[in-house]
Amino acid sequence: MSQQLKNWIRDHWLICLIAAQPILDAVAFWDRDAVATGAGYIRLLILLALPLYLLLTLRRKKRFILSMAVMGAYCLLHILNGFRVGYISLYFDVSYLVKVIQMPVLAICFVYLIRDEQTKRQALKGVVIAAALVGIGLILAYVTGTGNVTYGKGLGYSGWVIDDNRNAHSILLVILSVFCACLALRSEKKLLIVAVPALILFGFISNGTKGCFYSIFAIFGALTVFLFLEKPVLRKKLNLLAICVLVILMIFSVLIYPYTPRARVTAMESKVYGRQGEIEAAAMALGYDVTQMTPRERFDNEEVRGVFEYYYYRYFIGVLPDIFDRFGMDRVLLHYDMTTDVNRLINTRVMKIAYSDMIWEDSDLLTKLVGFEVSEIGFDGIHDLENDWPAIYYYYGYLGLALYAGFILYFVVRIIRRLCLAFRASFTMDNFMLLLCLMLQLGLAQFSGALLRRPNVSIYLSLVLGLIYYQTVRLPAGDADGGKERQI
Repeated sequence: MSQQLKNWIRDHWLICLIAAQPILDAVAFWDRDAVATGAGYIRLLILLALPLYLLLTLRRKKRFILSMAVMGAYCLLHILNGFRVGYISLYFDVSYLVKVIQMPVLAICFVYLIRDEQTKRQALKGVVIAAALVGIGLILAYVTGTGNVTYGKGLGYSGWVIDDNRNAHSILLVILSVFCACLALRSEKKLLIVAVPALILFGFISNGTKGCFYSIFAIFGALTVFLFLEKPVLRKKLNLLAICVLVILMIFSVLIYPYTPRARVTAMESKVYGRQGEIEAAAMALGYDVTQMTPRERFDNEEVRGVFEYYYYRYFIGVLPDIFDRFGMDRVLLHYDMTTDVNRLINTRVMKIAYSDMIWEDSDLLTKLVGFEVSEIGFDGIHDLENDWPAIYYYYGYLGLALYAGFILYFVVRIIRRLCLAFRASFTMDNFMLLLCLMLQLGLAQFSGALLRRPNVSIYLSLVLGLIYYQTVRLPAGDADGGKERQI
């Protein structure tokens, strides 16, 4: 390999790694009928190659090896427990585990790989290029008529995204938009200050998800507050153009909402949720006022229980048809505490959590410690939990959740410590960008899901954590924009 090629790889490897992610998503879309996509194999190769590269090249390996060993030990415990209780599918469970473990593994890799301002700039350039490629992909998909809708025709547009990745795609838009909006404002170029937030607004509204629509106000509102605080904290002149653009776009979002795909989806959902009171009415027709009865009284009364059984079957059978065969009607009734809250009963996410919770109740202590086999909920994705944090809890137990949350908490503590040590010097757009992105990612993992368990999205959480480590550990306090970095 020539020295020139080595220099090019050194200067562009991280750019290429991040910029390639939207391309891999497109590959997965066009290869969606395959048992395993080429994009999946490439991401697995990345997951294996980066730790191996560091293992071979790091001078100080002890902390790196220890970090990987802790994760490896947990994974081994989870797998051994699967053998102990009897595996349904070792391959399915391990492949799911690999997707989840990608985030902390790559985060540790980025901690070591983002060592200076050059690699930091590579990461940011890669994110901007990735955002541009996502935008170009959406346009091409729409023009060629080959893209996928979000909820249905006229109910949002996702482009070259497989059905299972639509929620993940909306989170991806939010993450990339945080970077683009912050970098545009940091540039202080008037064209970018106006155009980038406007394009973000268009992308969010056309997507149609709650996560995207609410993120308009989360991102633009947070940036507006930051810009106002720059004056008293940094004694900088107010960027009135940026503030006006952000405020106007938020107002515009409120005014245009009734005509958006999100509004149409919400209207459809309202029709479904407008069935409150039908259990009470049916029971009243039999002469029972269930509002005056305790859950136990409702269950013990045969006629009243029959009403509940009828409606519970109607609510559940179209979503989780096997729930009654597996757990029995009585157990489902008692698990829901004989509630008459129709909104809760027909909530798909609540149903899936209830399904996993009943599996959890049947698990022994060791299984609760390391989580039950994900194959327990089936292979078709129908029962798979939509919210990430409950999924980590049930699939990987007390220990898995503690390790995962503790890992992220470590970086949060680094942020708090740096702010306490040098608040004014740390009050920069770069630091704010990373903090805002992390907060949105952690929130969307619960609110929307499909972040911690989707490699195409979780890689950006890994990157954010790597950048946070660089900003809070490698850079000396008081030098948040660059300088002599610490070695580890």
